[in-house]
Amino acid sequence: MPALPDPAGARALSLYLRALWDVAPRLTTLPAANDAARPILGIEGSRPVLHLPAQGDAALQRARAAHAAAHLSFGGAPFERARLKPVQRALLEILEDARVEWLAMQALPGLRRLWAPHHVADASWGNCAEALLARLSRCLFDPAHEDGHAWMAKVRGLFFTPHGALALETPMQLREAASRLGNDVGQMRLRLNPGGWQVEPVAYRDDNHHLWMHDERLPPSATPLEQELPDANGASGDDDADMSFERPPPQGTPDSDAGDAAASVLQIESSLRTVTYPEWDRLIGRARPDWCTVIEARAPRSDAAAVRAGLERHLARTVRLLQAAAVSDRRPTQGRSKDGDLLHTGALIDAGIALRAGHDPERRLYRDSAARVEGIDVLLLIDTSASTALALPSGRTVLEALREVALLAAAALEATGHRCTLQAFASDTRHRVRVQRVKDHEERTCDEAVLARAGGLASAGSTRMGAALRHATAQLPARSRSLILLLTDGEPHDVDIHDPRYLSEDLAHALADARRAGISVACLHSAPDGASSALRRVFPPGRYVALRAPEHLPQLLIRQIQTATAP
Repeated sequence: MPALPDPAGARALSLYLRALWDVAPRLTTLPAANDAARPILGIEGSRPVLHLPAQGDAALQRARAAHAAAHLSFGGAPFERARLKPVQRALLEILEDARVEWLAMQALPGLRRLWAPHHVADASWGNCAEALLARLSRCLFDPAHEDGHAWMAKVRGLFFTPHGALALETPMQLREAASRLGNDVGQMRLRLNPGGWQVEPVAYRDDNHHLWMHDERLPPSATPLEQELPDANGASGDDDADMSFERPPPQGTPDSDAGDAAASVLQIESSLRTVTYPEWDRLIGRARPDWCTVIEARAPRSDAAAVRAGLERHLARTVRLLQAAAVSDRRPTQGRSKDGDLLHTGALIDAGIALRAGHDPERRLYRDSAARVEGIDVLLLIDTSASTALALPSGRTVLEALREVALLAAAALEATGHRCTLQAFASDTRHRVRVQRVKDHEERTCDEAVLARAGGLASAGSTRMGAALRHATAQLPARSRSLILLLTDGEPHDVDIHDPRYLSEDLAHALADARRAGISVACLHSAPDGASSALRRVFPPGRYVALRAPEHLPQLLIRQIQTATAP
């Protein structure tokens, strides 16, 4: 795509804003490498500043700039965040976006053609909180769109008068409507993940941080802002201007609602990459391409002391048993050698025959019994969904037990010559499957950073196993001796899926994809209420194991490694 920094394009965009709105924000660009960047609108001194992503064609850049100009022309004073829950803040942003765009389209009807192609959310997006908010954005933009959800009709009844005029005109009316509608979302038992939610349509609407009053308690934005673009007069503004912006509050800040604390696990450090994967739809009998989005990031850090104590309790015994198994599994090589600690029976017979025949015997009379143990790549995948917060009879949570088993396995595998990676996953619909990297293969399990990341894992979200498994499979070398160990307490589940067989069948196809790539996958299932019938049906015989206690881990690991390394 053409990038915005082209001076001619920047000048044209500045003239476009002046002609339509008589506004002249200073234009800058966000880093070209940031594929997830979206516009940021702010004020520096008395002049508005619009930071635009470098990616996008001319029409998309005009759509972004026109939306920001609508805020500058029809927006009011910033709102206070106080006493608004995250879902209510999200609704207020949607209502204000719709209000300024409605007023802009009343003045310039042609803007509808500019923005309409980006409004595509419909009932097929699902009924989770994030999907409903995206669908609401389209319903308020296009009153003629028939969504079919009763709540959409209610919001339209608040937003528009019976004659199609704008009903919400003042900041107080918007705030009251957002509060009422947020309570409706709560009554529907839907939970919004503020860390993963984005204003829709993502393509052209800005991040809306400018709608909120500055709060000194919030950290500055980590978004790096790049070079400034010339405006219509060729000026570029002050070089030493403050380029930091405030973001809407992340979860865990004093503004956050306490009820959303469990979802904070999905608000993780800045993503390392975003990847899409297919998903099998059993109803249509085929895979939907690029259907699930996996967001990969480093796990947040916490105190490593408690994690280290649990690891050291069982580590020595686990390593000892694995090493003993490796020795007992050694097989003497059949090749002949001049040196070795065992005589080669066949070589001795051949030498005797040669001597009787009057020939010089073969000098290679030994065989080497040294082990031919080749290290394999192992990826440990921990389920950190909300169900892992359940307390066990021992007083620990399921997640703490899974984490201890995973760290024990990683450390023991390292000590016996294998390469090990440790990751965790949870999901919040197909649009946000979070994968947290705890340990990369070049790191040691007992490193302080690895233990701190393990300690930072928390329980939240759902269990979209198929997408997480495809992401794990993509990281391992195909046709090599590789093993994925899935540690979980439940079954495939996500809030946007109501068919009990849908995600289980997708997992079965993800397992088949891994087998075709030559990668073994096993499931270590730890659940207080017994074995999972769904997982037992999906995994091949011997690849599903109920894990009752960490003490059983060595034998289970030995069995899975032997299967993975079998010729």
